[in-house]
Amino acid sequence: MTELEKQQAGGQTNYRAFISYSHSDKTVARWLHTELERYRLPAKFIGNSTSLGPVPKELRPIFRDQDELPASGNLGAELQNALARSLFLIVICSPSSARSKWVNEEIRQFKLLHGADKVLALIIDGTPNATPDKSEQECFAPALKFKVAAGGELTTTPSEPIAADLRSNADGKRLAKLKLISGLTGLRLDDLVQRDAARRMRTLVQISIVSLLAAVFAVGLAFYANDRRLEADAQRTIAEQESATARAVSDFLVNSFASANSAQDNPNTITARTILDRGALKISTELQEQPLVQSRLSATIALAYNNLGLFDQAIEVVDNIATNSGVKNPAAFLIKAEALQRKGELDKSMAVANYAQELSKQKKLIKYDRDSAKIRAEIARIQAIINYQLGRHEQGLQAFGRALHELENMPKPDYVEIANILQNRALLLSDAGDLEQATADLERAMSLVLNSVGKKSIRVGQISLAQAQVNFLSGNLTPALEQIAAAISNMQGILENDNPSLADALSMQGQILHAMGRLDEAKSALTQAVDIYTKAYGGRHYLSGIAEVYLGLIAGDQHDVTAALAHFDEAKLHYDAGYGEVHANHGDLLVNRATVLAAAGEIERANQDCDEGMGILVATLGEKAAFTQQLQVVCDGLKKQ
Repeated sequence: MTELEKQQAGGQTNYRAFISYSHSDKTVARWLHTELERYRLPAKFIGNSTSLGPVPKELRPIFRDQDELPASGNLGAELQNALARSLFLIVICSPSSARSKWVNEEIRQFKLLHGADKVLALIIDGTPNATPDKSEQECFAPALKFKVAAGGELTTTPSEPIAADLRSNADGKRLAKLKLISGLTGLRLDDLVQRDAARRMRTLVQISIVSLLAAVFAVGLAFYANDRRLEADAQRTIAEQESATARAVSDFLVNSFASANSAQDNPNTITARTILDRGALKISTELQEQPLVQSRLSATIALAYNNLGLFDQAIEVVDNIATNSGVKNPAAFLIKAEALQRKGELDKSMAVANYAQELSKQKKLIKYDRDSAKIRAEIARIQAIINYQLGRHEQGLQAFGRALHELENMPKPDYVEIANILQNRALLLSDAGDLEQATADLERAMSLVLNSVGKKSIRVGQISLAQAQVNFLSGNLTPALEQIAAAISNMQGILENDNPSLADALSMQGQILHAMGRLDEAKSALTQAVDIYTKAYGGRHYLSGIAEVYLGLIAGDQHDVTAALAHFDEAKLHYDAGYGEVHANHGDLLVNRATVLAAAGEIERANQDCDEGMGILVATLGEKAAFTQQLQVVCDGLKKQ
């Protein structure tokens, strides 16, 4: 028997949820209360067994206190009883509620009664886990941010509330509501989203039928109207209908394909790859008279292809639709640039990113799904990543700075995207030797992601991977190994086994294990990474080159110089194909090969490799770069032998 059933059996009025809010947010609380109580679960799911018991027909009753709270220091008996008889607590999060002692007390008491896992957060304003310099923007109350001890006192251990974000630049009203309903029922969010999309499509059809009947009726009235006025009205009506049709078709197709826009889909499954291929064909052949819709959807489908590792398909759909529609969408070309970057074609990627930047500056820039500030931020982000991978650290940091400036100064910041920028900037900072700032960036990124999308998001795994890399570069191997294990665990629960993101984590795990002297384990992880990269990218890739360098070092440590040199040769071939020109990693490869040769007694060849490698590093990174100086110390040590 579920908790709600036990309450009902005892003759008590039970509540699916208790809404906790500051009375300055009462408009949102009233809206949420109404939406949840009138929501009817799809018939397909009613009665299905979940962790919360059978799925009900409806969520009502939901408790919302409609009176101002008393001036005393305690919650009233009615509120305490309602808290005790509520299965969930929904906290409406804003700077106002974060400062409310009553909201904080309701959260504290509910956690004592029912545990933290039954607390759901709905962000409407402010910043979760705001930094000290922006504390006035904090939207999480203390009892929401931290765990509550058995005795009721607040601890300093961070809590990880499940959060939905009502704001239009985040989840928006529809998805935020469905996220809460998913939490309240135990149903999968994907199932609810798909049923909601189907319901909306039926509504569109019904609206179309009604509109058609209205148009027929209007024709009958036309005989009694003034000809000139009728013509003007008709033209306006046609324009409005065309606009509405474009929005309706666009929204429908976006909803149809958005489920494939996730790194956790397998490119070989019919629910992802097949739907995308059919969608790409459909927008090319069936929407020829709606070029703006074609262009918008080309970006959506290309992004889904990218997230599935299907980079050639992403590039193809962007190019085809741009040619057929005549519309040059900067958002679509950004996705093409990212596909090229992830393929390792960095020069081509930078050229496309720069082209997208030029498109975004045009006065007739069409406002697709994102405003101009976000487009500028995304352009800066991809330019920063390419510069980082080309070893241009200063240009990369400048571009990341532009991206953060654009995102943080938006009226409604996209916190997940800010976290993404911070994560990428941290890797560049760590390469440049600024490990303190890199660590701070990653801590902030993790906080933003946990409070925006939860701990089961692939983004949590990606940030854990970045944290492991920074600790690895700092020489903190034990925490690095723990973080990379957490990253791999997260990714294996979400991704297919041949996803290149998993290979990134395995490659880093191999590097850490090598540094710890656990050579066989390191070799296994790195070999798996190379196998995945080769399959995912269809051949040579600079990421395979990085793994091959470490396999060469392992072979050298095991006194197999022939195998080591073979791995280094493979690494160079990968670098040549991926970078297209001399890159800092070519210099790193030569210095690493020099260490193996020196250990084998071939000092002259080792010194030659060191000289050549350091020349490359100085030319690409600069003499004062932290990485250049670190490897110079290695070469100086070899020359003293």
